Amino acid sequence: MAVSPRTRTLLAWLPATVLVLIIGGVVLASLAIQGSWWTEERPAASEDQKAPDGSSMLTDAGFDYVNVEGVVRVRVGEGGLSATELGLPADGEKSAEFRRPVRAIVAAGDQVYALDDIAGLSVTSRDDRLATVTLRPDVVRGWVGAVGYLRALSAEFGWDAAQLDGLEEEVADFNRSGEGETFTATIGPSAGGAAIVTGTLVFDRASGATPVTITFEPATD
Repeated sequence: MAVSPRTRTLLAWLPATVLVLIIGGVVLASLAIQGSWWTEERPAASEDQKAPDGSSMLTDAGFDYVNVEGVVRVRVGEGGLSATELGLPADGEKSAEFRRPVRAIVAAGDQVYALDDIAGLSVTSRDDRLATVTLRPDVVRGWVGAVGYLRALSAEFGWDAAQLDGLEEEVADFNRSGEGETFTATIGPSAGGAAIVTGTLVFDRASGATPVTITFEPATD
């Protein structure tokens, strides 16, 4: 089919027009980003990002601010805000995977715990109070590294490090048995503080990966 001169002219201009539109879109997006909250070095937190007592709001907006600031702050037990004040349902749960490892500061009574290199967090609420706060450290070190990590925290959290001594034999028995896919072990819980702290490791037989979690719960009277 013959193509008219006018059509050939339009087709010749089409790629250039598309390119101009793309460049224009990029420029507009760049201008929008330059004026956005994300490009500020230390942006001020809004009410839906940080609670009145300085705790992190446990919402998507709150976790956005954690990603920028690099710190997540949570208080459990007496003196802490209610679950709904932190953006949670009265009974429910919320999880977050951070864009980079952050520092976690967990307060309980007069005690303050700080853990670096936290990759994720999960919280549960019950009766409008925080019931559990679980941190997932970014420690992909396999079995030996996971056990060593928990052992190094024993003094800080009041765990009996001897609880870890028999795990090597237990995981060896697990591997020999060929039964099950994962082996789970815990250290703790701690006692005598305003928070009950438990460490958990889960060994995966197939991959050898052994993720670790640290869970804080309010101490009961």
